[in-house]
Amino acid sequence: MNPISSEKSSTFYSYRWLALAVILLPTLLISLNTYMIQIALPSIQNDLHISFSHAQLLFSGYSVGLATALIIGGKLGDIYGRKKILWIGVLFFTLTAFLGGILSSPLLLVGIRFVQGLAAALIQPQVLSTIQEIFPPREKNLAFGLYGAVIGVAFTFGLILGGLLVQWNIFNGGWRTVFFFNVPIGMLVLLLLPFIPESTDKKSNHIDWMGSILLMVIIFLLIYPLSEVQQQGWQTWIFSCLLLSFVVLILFIYLERFKQKLQQSPLVDLSLFKHRPFVFGICSVLAIYLSMFAFFFILSYFLQYGLKYDTGETSLVFLPIGIGFFVTSIISSKIINKYGFIVLKMGALCMSMCTFLLVFFLWMEQYNLLRTDAIILLFVYGLGLGLATTPLANAILGNIPKIHMGVAAGLFTTFMYLANSLAVAGISILFSYYLGTSLESASLLNYIHAFTISLIVIGLFSMIAYMILSLYHKMILRIKIKQQ
Repeated sequence: MNPISSEKSSTFYSYRWLALAVILLPTLLISLNTYMIQIALPSIQNDLHISFSHAQLLFSGYSVGLATALIIGGKLGDIYGRKKILWIGVLFFTLTAFLGGILSSPLLLVGIRFVQGLAAALIQPQVLSTIQEIFPPREKNLAFGLYGAVIGVAFTFGLILGGLLVQWNIFNGGWRTVFFFNVPIGMLVLLLLPFIPESTDKKSNHIDWMGSILLMVIIFLLIYPLSEVQQQGWQTWIFSCLLLSFVVLILFIYLERFKQKLQQSPLVDLSLFKHRPFVFGICSVLAIYLSMFAFFFILSYFLQYGLKYDTGETSLVFLPIGIGFFVTSIISSKIINKYGFIVLKMGALCMSMCTFLLVFFLWMEQYNLLRTDAIILLFVYGLGLGLATTPLANAILGNIPKIHMGVAAGLFTTFMYLANSLAVAGISILFSYYLGTSLESASLLNYIHAFTISLIVIGLFSMIAYMILSLYHKMILRIKIKQQ
């Protein structure tokens, strides 16, 4: 099939809906992977006899790989062809899934998860760019709506499927079936990719490799030492790494400004951060996703270690959250068209209130989270989560000048996955500190105490997200009034 240039917009791919069905499969693949591993993580920790900090690295290593390579992944697709880079990404994702299922070395498994994150970073930008390329304006809303629905399905069923696969113990594989599950899907995608057209962007001809390496170093120096705090304490080398990450950040900013002056296509156009609404929008992304990922991570451990739930029961606890999220992810566009930006604010507020109500349940010694009232509460949390997150990208990116749209979209997703890594590292430190002992020797009261404190902090982050979104809303309204 002939490559489609981004400059050519008068004609569109004839079999675009078939192509959409194909490219939504890798979206389902990487989204399912994120949530299935989250439920299986305590089982992996038990089986491999690894520490809480190493289990945390196993989970966040994937997000670090994704966050560091998303922007460069988009650039590679623009220059060398999106279908070609998508094929490479799916191939490596499938290979790493297979290797993850057969490895028993914790260190190698963390490395494989990082490489899998890099592979996912090659996939995601190509999917979004291809949808943007092959659909006419009148069909893009439906196409992107289906993209969001697939993520909603992955969220809903990934949390459940991860637990069930471990519990079913197919071929005596245990948690390894979570990795192997990705292999046939990946192979199917590789067979179907010829049905999508190739496309490039003639304007993209330079890759900022040095900027990409510096960004990777910054995130590594930030996440790795934080993951070691609960095991080694606040030692000198940890503070040194955190300080060094700040130094490398300054070097990164200097390099990007220098490249911008020379018009050499920097990795990040820093002039975008002069756009105040975007800065507030990115802060809201960090706050919401810090709250969400921290809640999911620590809830899974509390259920399986504290309440001794098996993976099947853990999946049932997550089920109402997933259903609530799926419902609002489907109808959020209609709701926001009717009621406006207030929907996002109410979603964040709902997340916060539900988290604090869960704290109240624990104070009342109601620990069974499979009760009817707890299920309703978690369902409402899922509704709020869907309202706060599903329309967030469109709400923030819709107010960005077109010249900055590509970089802004890349930064949005990068900060989302960075929040994932920071949330896991931060909440693990807090949870371990208030637990006061190891996961294996802690009593139920220890777990309830640590989980309660963690929930309070998580609820505060959701409240901060609500406040930031309120300020962002006022800022956008002022700008619109001035433009009239």
